[in-house]
Amino acid sequence: MTGKVAILTEDQSLVKEIADIIGSGAVEVFSRAEDIREADVVLLDADSSGIKNLSRLKDKYFVIVITAEKGTRYLIESMTFGAFDCVFRPLKNSALAGSLERALGIRSEIKGHLVEFHGNTQGTSVTCAIVGDSPMLQEVCKLIGQVGRVDVPVLITGESGTGKELVAESVWKVSTRWEKPFVVLNCAAIPENLLEAELFGYEKGAFTGASASRIGKFEEADGGIIFLDEIGDMPFLLQAKVLRVLQSGTFHRLGSNKEISVDVRIITATNKDLEKMVRDGKFREDLYFRINVVRIHLPALKERKEDIPLLCECFTRRHSTQIGKEIKGATSKFEKTLMEYDWPGNVRELENVIRKAIAFTKTPYLTSYDLDLKGKQQSVKPIHNISFKDALRSSVRSLLGSGHEENIYDMVVKEAEVVLLQEALDASGWNRSKAARTLGINRLTLRRKLEEYGIGDKRDRIETD
Repeated sequence: MTGKVAILTEDQSLVKEIADIIGSGAVEVFSRAEDIREADVVLLDADSSGIKNLSRLKDKYFVIVITAEKGTRYLIESMTFGAFDCVFRPLKNSALAGSLERALGIRSEIKGHLVEFHGNTQGTSVTCAIVGDSPMLQEVCKLIGQVGRVDVPVLITGESGTGKELVAESVWKVSTRWEKPFVVLNCAAIPENLLEAELFGYEKGAFTGASASRIGKFEEADGGIIFLDEIGDMPFLLQAKVLRVLQSGTFHRLGSNKEISVDVRIITATNKDLEKMVRDGKFREDLYFRINVVRIHLPALKERKEDIPLLCECFTRRHSTQIGKEIKGATSKFEKTLMEYDWPGNVRELENVIRKAIAFTKTPYLTSYDLDLKGKQQSVKPIHNISFKDALRSSVRSLLGSGHEENIYDMVVKEAEVVLLQEALDASGWNRSKAARTLGINRLTLRRKLEEYGIGDKRDRIETD
């Protein structure tokens, strides 16, 4: 990873510490912030140059604050006011190498191909929650439009996180009941002994803790739509009472003999196989047929990955506005990483990943470094120098400035060759034939080089092929 790094400090001991990690030839040293003209990353010595310089530099450069003062002061203050990172001295075994690698990686990625968000992404005619151009999603949208104004029960199926509640809300918004209540109840989120009370309400004294009468969700939804999410988790005995409401439009509150009439349309959703549950005797067949008049199946996100770019833009616009950040777009690597992931949590997981990326991004463009995907965490490679070429260049510069005036070419070539031979042998388990093949030289040449440089085999010499 290459890039320009500047150090803002008056402490030469810090310069030496940094040089030991990234190479003396890889950085420029400044004592005044205004003298820095061009850099990708600025290493700010908060102890000698002052944390106040952060505000002058953060809008133009990635700033990594370095301090010897332990505790939380600089950690909180620097990150609050725009630092890329904050690390403590002594720098040996510190997080500086990884932080610098990450900062330069982000800079490099942003210099590549960018995908601009133009702010014209739209969802369906009534909501921006259902976004995409895939054939499967288009069929879902057609069904929403067809059944919305027809007063029939709808069963929405699909994996968790595919957006079943959003589809139910869309049906409500295009229905003739859109001015009436849309009441949502997640059957899996309410304890079994309380679910009946939530659905039908109760009278004062109906059970311990019932200090006042309360209406249930069916009464609350009168004239509108009730959406029962995760209906597959509804207790078997309670299913009969729900069926009665759907058949007769009447029920009783707990603790009351008074019959209550309601006019509600029901939409249900589940991520379970209700047909199998019916066969296994875990779900009432009559209730299943009652709610399964029209079925809308939502595909998993991995089955409609072509919708991911539009979903990404939609979620970014929504959440960046809420957070107060201006996100202009994303890098192509960001979108490529999204497309390669399988999304076990579906659209819900994608939305949460985008929200987190927006919260932690340091630039107006989302990058792959902002992603936190299960099994795809960014690996931070340790860097003794920023890249192989920079490492070599830095070492040569140090050698040229060390007073050696003769045979530098032979010295550098020999050292490089010795390291290359030793690493190839270590990687092959000191199998010379394998090492020679890896290096692209014949075995006799390898043996001659080993003898020339006095490199011996660790076990006095394995010669297996």
